[in-house]
Amino acid sequence: MNRRTIAGVALVSVLALAGCSGGGSEGAPEGSTETQELNIGMTLDVTSFSPQEAADGYAIPYYQLPYDTLIRHTADGEYVPMLAQEWSYDEDQTALTLTLEEGIEFDDGTPLDAEAVKANLEASRDGTGIMSAQLASVESVEAVDETTVVLNLVAPDPALLWNLSSPGGSIGNPTKIGTDEMVTVPDGTGPYVYDQAASNIGAEYVFTKRDDYWDADTLDLPYDTITLTPLTEAAARVNALLAGEVDGAPIDQTTVAQVEGSGKQVVQYPASGVFGFFITDHDGTMVPALADVEVRQAINMAFDRATMLANLRGGYGLTTEQVFNAQGDVWDESINDTYGYDPVTAKQMIVDAGYPDGFSIDMPLLAFPEADILTQAFADVGITINWETLASQEVFPQILSGKYPMFLFQLQSTDPWQAIQFFISPEATWNTSHQSNPELDAMIEKAQYATSDEERTATYREINEWLVDNAWFAPMYFSDNLYGASTDVDVTAPYQQPVPSIYDYAPAA
Repeated sequence: MNRRTIAGVALVSVLALAGCSGGGSEGAPEGSTETQELNIGMTLDVTSFSPQEAADGYAIPYYQLPYDTLIRHTADGEYVPMLAQEWSYDEDQTALTLTLEEGIEFDDGTPLDAEAVKANLEASRDGTGIMSAQLASVESVEAVDETTVVLNLVAPDPALLWNLSSPGGSIGNPTKIGTDEMVTVPDGTGPYVYDQAASNIGAEYVFTKRDDYWDADTLDLPYDTITLTPLTEAAARVNALLAGEVDGAPIDQTTVAQVEGSGKQVVQYPASGVFGFFITDHDGTMVPALADVEVRQAINMAFDRATMLANLRGGYGLTTEQVFNAQGDVWDESINDTYGYDPVTAKQMIVDAGYPDGFSIDMPLLAFPEADILTQAFADVGITINWETLASQEVFPQILSGKYPMFLFQLQSTDPWQAIQFFISPEATWNTSHQSNPELDAMIEKAQYATSDEERTATYREINEWLVDNAWFAPMYFSDNLYGASTDVDVTAPYQQPVPSIYDYAPAA
């Protein structure tokens, strides 16, 4: 993967918990000429500004500032126009036609037209960036005329509109695709321009408001300058927030009382990702025991979800035995205690499966507070976890290489189809062994080709029940997102994102 690091601190996880002048806006009254500044504390540094190497999750602001996406989603989940003013599917849901806004240009005069969109989408789809999977369903991109683009799909993709409203749908200057320049200096049509001279790689990235932004009537963003400050350590983010060095930053449950006690505000909103064990070796190629459904069921019974959520995550969240998001209409309360916590039965099930002496599993050790407790919980039922410590820059490459039979992680699960494409289907990026099951594959295909929302939702529910019954994974909980902010800033809770969009901030009234 060609992910050239332009910063001193490497990306550790787009879904792990995670800005220069002394704070930002002072909440100037309407009509004031005072410069409005916002400083956002980021949980990670940026590795590349290229849209083709964009990252989702906690990295979103790095790309929303300089780039527009084809479609935008609001804080309530509604799709609204951005570069594409209109869009529609054909009857088979395999061709998406986009009508672009006219007259938009990049700074060097290159037009934002159908050819530019085609070049970006094809490069993103065919690239090695982690967002390439979002465009995997796009077989070809056709520039019909200057403002009309048609995305021809290999099969219906229920998540495509969401993907086009995410960093994967960012459109950059086509003349710079694949260049080193685009890695270090973003070139888009977005509401802000990167100020390279004022920025300090690895410490702060400064963006100034674009004077002639084409969509200013729709997105009248209040800040003249937005600075993104990477603070990869949770303590550093909290300290910067309390000192007024940043106006907002992700925090964790251990610092809520400290943040609120200092007079700052805490915004709490449901998680967009599911945390737990992602089993990929269902065929038992690396660990034969994992091919046995009763062993996987025993794993689901080995740990106490409720106690860990309460003690390690402050009770902020929801325990789950399902990977589909609890905010949707597929998650089912009636099957959420299929296994529960029963280590005695779990140990006997492992013995009955033919492993009286237990077995061992190699897994990567990441910075999750649950690791020590889970080590003992697994040992109590006869499973030895051999944790392998990884350097931060090796986390993604090592996990995605498929070397681990299962791993403890938090992965995005915004809607059922997104989850299927992200870590369930045989082609999914985070199904690192790319294993499959004929029964599951048939249900996935049925959902993909459903002719109505009702049929698709019903099929998702069948898939959800099958995943639980077969203990395909061992999810633990949806841990709520917690965001600390200055009282000088109003922060709107985002929709299915771990951090707010840049559009979700405003000076306090």
